[in-house]
Amino acid sequence: MKLIIVSTRQHLPDYNEFVESLNTLGVEALVVHNLEYCFLTTRPPLHTIPIPKLLKLVKRFDPDFVMTDSIYYVPHMLKLVNRRVLFHMRGDAWNESYWDRFKFPSLIARIYSHYLYRLGRHGIKKTDLILPNSKWLQKTVRQHLPSHPTQVLYVGIDPKKWVPNHNPRLNIKHPAAVGLFKFNVYKKVLGFLKFTQVVRKMPYVNFYFAGKGYYMNLARQNCPSNMFLLGWLSRLDAKNLMANGDIFIHPSGQDAFPRCLKEASLLEKPIIASNIGGIPEIVENGETGYLCSLDDVDQWIEKIRFLLDNTNVARKLGENARKYVEEKFDWRKIGQGFLKNLKDFE
Repeated sequence: MKLIIVSTRQHLPDYNEFVESLNTLGVEALVVHNLEYCFLTTRPPLHTIPIPKLLKLVKRFDPDFVMTDSIYYVPHMLKLVNRRVLFHMRGDAWNESYWDRFKFPSLIARIYSHYLYRLGRHGIKKTDLILPNSKWLQKTVRQHLPSHPTQVLYVGIDPKKWVPNHNPRLNIKHPAAVGLFKFNVYKKVLGFLKFTQVVRKMPYVNFYFAGKGYYMNLARQNCPSNMFLLGWLSRLDAKNLMANGDIFIHPSGQDAFPRCLKEASLLEKPIIASNIGGIPEIVENGETGYLCSLDDVDQWIEKIRFLLDNTNVARKLGENARKYVEEKFDWRKIGQGFLKNLKDFE
């Protein structure tokens, strides 16, 4: 079996690890950066200009499947590559497309944004197989496309690259609850804004969040004095931040399958996260962390206090979290399931 993955820059590291695992399983697979092989115009009307490099690669490599994670590229992959096309869906395309329109100040830009997503959503209907990255997202896809074939493809992680560091060096104040957050989806940020009520009621705890996105300024406007928004951090600095925290917090209003929860788990950090989306597929409530309702401020406060006061329980949750992620989300195991699904699909 041969597979080409055409990925966005953001997800290249994930797919590089995925390809490595597939190669060890006897699959010829490679991943390429979409902008290196296709050029997508940024002004209407939308056109994809295929670089000969892409078509030459497909002809030379002769893959059985071509997979992409970008909704913008799905319609054009269908026309260009003449292969079975897989779409790895990593977010709720229907919900996110609605809110993304409001990022743009001009009416023309909003209309164009809507046009892009509408074209993409029409394209994914014609793909051979949709691969949602969580069971929760699979249910969402089935609500919109009930007859379309789907198989869950979790985004894995390499546990060997995430070894717990119990003596990290980073200048933050304790007790510290830390998190990594992408401020690029409005509904997701709404959960973060609700969480500021918890922060205000816990002035003796320091809350640190790293991340960036379009709605970062909105988050800053509602930032209590004991919450510190650090902006973008390098992968190493983000890792050090997680390792330094006493608790890992993820108060998201929408998430299909956040990578940061797997990273925190492998660093043996106790997790408190929103009970929404695909998060319960990563965090086992009471076993590897706690799941809380965004509308229940008292529940968040209770769990944070409990973990800060009971370090033995926090340590045990962290140890359980690492074991859980190692067993369920190692890339090799995910690769094996992926191949089985494709063989069944064939």
